[in-house]
Amino acid sequence: MVARRRNTLLPAAAATAAVVALLEYAPAFIAPQAAPSLRGDVAQNRRLGLLSRLAGTGLVWPSPEAEAKLRTEGDVTLYPTHAWDDSMNAVVPATKTLDNSPVLVGVAADSGCGKSTFLRRIIGALGTEVSPGHTAIGDMMTVICLDDYHINDRAGRKATGLTALDVKENDFELMNAQMAAIKAGKAIYKPIYNHDTGFKDPPELIEPNKVVVIEGLHPLMNEGVRDSLDLGIYIDIVDEVKFAWKVARDVAERGWTEDQVKADIEKRKPDFAAYVDVQKADADVILRYEPSDKGLPYLKVKLIQKKDGKFPAVKLTKEISLEGEPGATIKAYDDEWYGHPVSVIEMDGEADMDKFLEQSKEIQGAIEGLVTTSPDEFAESMQTMKAAPGSANGTGFFQNIIAFKVREVYEKLTR
Repeated sequence: MVARRRNTLLPAAAATAAVVALLEYAPAFIAPQAAPSLRGDVAQNRRLGLLSRLAGTGLVWPSPEAEAKLRTEGDVTLYPTHAWDDSMNAVVPATKTLDNSPVLVGVAADSGCGKSTFLRRIIGALGTEVSPGHTAIGDMMTVICLDDYHINDRAGRKATGLTALDVKENDFELMNAQMAAIKAGKAIYKPIYNHDTGFKDPPELIEPNKVVVIEGLHPLMNEGVRDSLDLGIYIDIVDEVKFAWKVARDVAERGWTEDQVKADIEKRKPDFAAYVDVQKADADVILRYEPSDKGLPYLKVKLIQKKDGKFPAVKLTKEISLEGEPGATIKAYDDEWYGHPVSVIEMDGEADMDKFLEQSKEIQGAIEGLVTTSPDEFAESMQTMKAAPGSANGTGFFQNIIAFKVREVYEKLTR
């Protein structure tokens, strides 16, 4: 048996500004239809076969061409649309041995929700770095984008008529098997969905790491994957805020009009409600964005902590009123979330950026249950990422609290 060793807290003040190489992708969705049966209408199968030859990977699932190349590994189906090499297996022995099982964290969110900034805060709390690449990998943390488990590539989804949000277009069987394997300290050949080309590239070898974050549309959807997680996080953005954010991004960066942004959101709504939004009921902690009582663009951000979940809760010992324009109020209360008792900390408005460190220390002083390595560690780590998006409002403060809690969970499970 491998001896366990005690890990000491890693200072968040040592945070690096390394950028997580996670691409935020908003695909051009098309109206969902029922998935065609492989052995159904002959004309439909012929149409899919023709379209499969035109797809970037050369295959669409389901189609006769794809079925002919289908293989299995134990109980796991290896869809040929993942571009497997014949020598690859879904699970393989790891080349390195860890002292403890990897700590798995799931982050569920729609595209364009600020996951990259959030993950940088987690990286900072762990005092580590990650290297750019399709999958961000560092000396103690790996970040897996679950878009890689889309069964079809972009052209393939046009053939099936299903969106990337639809559970039928996501390989939960493989995801489940591979997350369980990572948790058990094994290596995997993980599929790759290339956001730049829209194609599926050949799978890449991923070794187990001390902390593995799986982020994307569906980390909490599958019960097996959920059971592998040590912490489940959901980023919940109400429509008004989501629209404002997507307008700011897509109009400036992609040349879209506001009407196009609104139309894209409306097209996504049915599948988002059916396949993504439902996961927030199973999260241990929810970061929720609502319009501020002062009106947009200011935000009211809520840290919703499930009392019967895996998140080590923090408490606010007193209400806070931060001076400035517009200023901010921070308060706490109990509530219910999808039948679960929760405690909520709510920040409405923004801190004064000219007094940012001072006000960050005031907030830290009012939070009970935050494990730090020094009296001002939390405030100093906020100062380190002062220029990051959302640092002035509850986005930054609550993301940072969750990041410190990821570190706390890691320390608890590996000491």
